[in-house]
Amino acid sequence: MRTIQIVLNSILSKNIFEYILVDTDLKVIESSSGVSRYFGEQPNNGDDILDFIPEFVGNEDEIKKIFLKRYCLFTLETVYRNEYYINISIEYCDSNTAIVLLHNVTAITINQQSLLQYSNESTLLYNTLTKVINNQNSMVFVANSEKIEFANKQFLDYFHLTDLESLKHNDIQFYRLYENRLKDYKDLYDALNHSENYIKIDDDSFIIQASKIEKTHMLFTLTNITDISSKLNMDPLTGIYRKNYLNDLGQKILQNKEKFALVVLDLDDFKKVNDTYGHQVGDSVLKEFVNLVKKQIRKEDIFARWGGEEFLLLMRNATSQEVQHRIDSIREQIDEYIFDVVEHITCSFGIACSQEDDDMDSLLYRADKALYEAKASGKNKVIIKS
Repeated sequence: MRTIQIVLNSILSKNIFEYILVDTDLKVIESSSGVSRYFGEQPNNGDDILDFIPEFVGNEDEIKKIFLKRYCLFTLETVYRNEYYINISIEYCDSNTAIVLLHNVTAITINQQSLLQYSNESTLLYNTLTKVINNQNSMVFVANSEKIEFANKQFLDYFHLTDLESLKHNDIQFYRLYENRLKDYKDLYDALNHSENYIKIDDDSFIIQASKIEKTHMLFTLTNITDISSKLNMDPLTGIYRKNYLNDLGQKILQNKEKFALVVLDLDDFKKVNDTYGHQVGDSVLKEFVNLVKKQIRKEDIFARWGGEEFLLLMRNATSQEVQHRIDSIREQIDEYIFDVVEHITCSFGIACSQEDDDMDSLLYRADKALYEAKASGKNKVIIKS
């Protein structure tokens, strides 16, 4: 009976969450569609998050520290909204973005007591438990130190297993997916207590959590955050990557000793566009510019927005001559293109090719310095730094 209660608590408390992305002014950038169930309406881009979560009022200064410190977190427990109980937390995404996670804890808040009234009816409790586990959005499995003894339907389906019997015949050493050096599930449980608790399986990203059921068994849950992770890596205005994603990818490529070129792109005199035509036209120009560049680059090139009118382009498998030729072609295409409303605008480019002792900071420094020279020498130019 006590084991069932602990399992229920562990699973139900890790069920569902929705999210809202906010900027440094605590204005909404984007939100998942399920947010409306808690607030009665869907937040629009530009809405003040304080209008939807007034409990944040008075804590603005503490919340804004999140943008300065990567692992800073602000949490509200068991907030009642529109007949739901939710835990609300806001945490760092990058220096310009924070994510508000809305964790639905209604099930454990309301259902726990009603389930426990069947304390003398273990069969009913077992059936209820099985039904609850198999209706989770998360993958769930229970393991002793050496092997998995139970898994829900989502886990079996993900690993292409037909039933629990097939699970027993397939020695899935799941702990090695988290870290190759781990020897068993006890090691995995211990490792999760000292980590950020994220795991990548093929192209999917998961939050992984562990709970102790009893001395010999542990319960693990995996919540798929692939879609959220993908959105967090994308610039909401232009639909290309954010700088942080390109920076992380570039660092991995450097660690693998692979050569590439980093290009900094900056639209010339873009402030005049915003001042003359307004920010709405400015946003439209940025979108046109991005679409124009995307047509000129290869599939293996990584295009990202740095911020404002500045962009980054990571070009792999190309010599410095090839990069300079391709970038000069892009510069000409932009110079000849007729934009809506503003008609003509130009772009300056700074290029740096990676060297053996580079990191992303040194590479970006050289590319940015090359861009400065391109601007200083008359704009609408391409400068490459050795």
